[in-house]
Parts: sequence; C-alpha cells; structure tokens
Amino acid sequence: MPDYENMTATEAMRHAKDVSGLTAEEIGAAAGISAAVVRRYLQRDDGYAPGLDRIPGLCRAMRNTVILQWIEAKLERQPEDVPPARSRAEVLTAMARAAASMGDVQRRLADSESGGIDPACARDVRSLIQNVIEDCRYARAMLAEQASHADITECMPLASLRPVKKRWWRFWGRK
Repeated sequence: MPDYENMTATEAMRHAKDVSGLTAEEIGAAAGISAAVVRRYLQRDDGYAPGLDRIPGLCRAMRNTVILQWIEAKLERQPEDVPPARSRAEVLTAMARAAASMGDVQRRLADSESGGIDPACARDVRSLIQNVIEDCRYARAMLAEQASHADITECMPLASLRPVKKRWWRFWGRK
C-alpha cells in the first residue's frame, strides 16, 4: 500500500494517474479540464494542485479514489494527538473498544447471510472496518511513548489503577 501520509499532492496525483492507466488527455477530457492543466498537476516541484471543486471530477475521471485516500491519510489522528496511556486499564479499555468494533463488523456480515453482501452491505462493512482500524490506531498511539523506551530501566511499567491485594494465604507461613 502506498505511503499516503508522506506523499505530496503531486505524488498522490501521479499515483492516481498511474493506477488509472489513462493519459493526461483522457483524464482531462473525462474531467472537463484541459490536458495542460492535468499535466501541470503532475509536474514535480511545481506546487500546483487541484482545488477542492476539481477533486471529485478527477477521481471519477481516473476511476479511483487515490486522491481521497491521500487526503484521508493526511487527516488521520496523529500519535502526538493521542495522550499516552497512564495505566494498563486504559490500554485494555481501548482494545475492548476495538474488539467491540470488530464485533459490529461480524454482526453486519452475519445479518447479510440471507441476502449476501450487496453494495449497501459492502459499504457498511467497509465503514465498520474503518472504525476497527481507527480504534486499533488509537490504542497503538497510546502506547507510542511507552514503546519508545529501550527497556524497563528507562520507564515504569503501566500498572493497574487498583492496588494488588495480597492474599491471606501468602502471609500464613510468615513469622
């Protein structure tokens, strides 16, 4: 999968064109713009990018959503936007949320058993899968700071919020 997060607008446009297999002339004709404008969108180091009103037409013309995927990747929550986990319980809660989202996907697919996966079901499942991905990314981002340390000597482990109770039988044999 392309690294949309680190692509420039021009690189995303070039990738969309490559995926489409169309020429600049064909894209321009289908999008209702001149081939010269399309070529300018594709020029490296030009900084010329399509306006918001042109993007839907370009996506339709190229028969792909690469530009939209690029925009979405640029908008995704960055790890620095997520506060680090303060406890093991926070991580478990985040993972429970991701598991619940996966359950939503499974329920939607189970509901489609009689009619199969029609276009509406496919859209629903894609959207639900995106929720799973977002929940997993959030949990992953929560652990970024903790994971950046080389070993336990550099940080404290994430502990549970409630103290661990010592069992009565552990004290039984002590004098």
